Amino acid sequence: IRILLLCLLGLRGWRMCVCRKGGINWYMGKVVFSFDSYVSPLYDASAKKVDEYILMVELQDVPYKVCRDVSVPSNLYIGYLGEVLVIAMGWVNYHLHEISKDGFYYMRPYNIEDKDMLAYDEDKVRDAFQYTVADLVSRKGSTFELMYDLGDSWRHKVTCLGKRKRSGYAVVEDPGVEVLSGEGCCPPDDCGVYGYRDLLSTMTDSSNEEYESMKGWLQGVWGYEDFDPLAFDLHSCRLRVDDYQRLIEEVRRGLFRRG
Repeated sequence: IRILLLCLLGLRGWRMCVCRKGGINWYMGKVVFSFDSYVSPLYDASAKKVDEYILMVELQDVPYKVCRDVSVPSNLYIGYLGEVLVIAMGWVNYHLHEISKDGFYYMRPYNIEDKDMLAYDEDKVRDAFQYTVADLVSRKGSTFELMYDLGDSWRHKVTCLGKRKRSGYAVVEDPGVEVLSGEGCCPPDDCGVYGYRDLLSTMTDSSNEEYESMKGWLQGVWGYEDFDPLAFDLHSCRLRVDDYQRLIEEVRRGLFRRG
């Protein structure tokens, strides 16, 4: 019955918990949820001005161009910015990543608390959920770096192509981050920059002694029937980014809470 109610009423308009009947929160005749205080919101609601930044994310040190143009609200927390950019590029996102600019490194709190993992002076490391996109980019041409997989060190240059005034805040049904365009296929995880070059060379020569094993690795581990470094599917890329944003909001609203 609960699931049916959620589907019928939808998520729009859920703001605060007023009373509880039969294990469900109600307000003005609608189902509502109190936010989970342990999960950061996507956006800084205290921001007085919200712009939309168009960011171009370019993977560095690869033989083929791999880039994505993404629109992001200026009040999006940097902690989530790193996540959505990694997902937009096509990485699996089970490795650590960090954003850096002007000698400062923006990381998630639990990474900062693990002192043994820090490769930088503590005064150079910032909590990524205490800063927003507006703290990284201020004008057209502003740049910062996104590093994915601190072992393989996949470097991305992120450039602000411009900004425009937003008409309103993002809601669950209308994710605030949107992939606008892209080019090229993201390399598979766990091959490294130089390993990726070897992979591309191997896959262009079926007589190579490593061809079959490499093909099996691409198919069995990553699901590539025919890996094409030039391929890009905008629709599936958008779905990945949208699904991530919706999941965060649904977790915050308690959709997966027990009891």
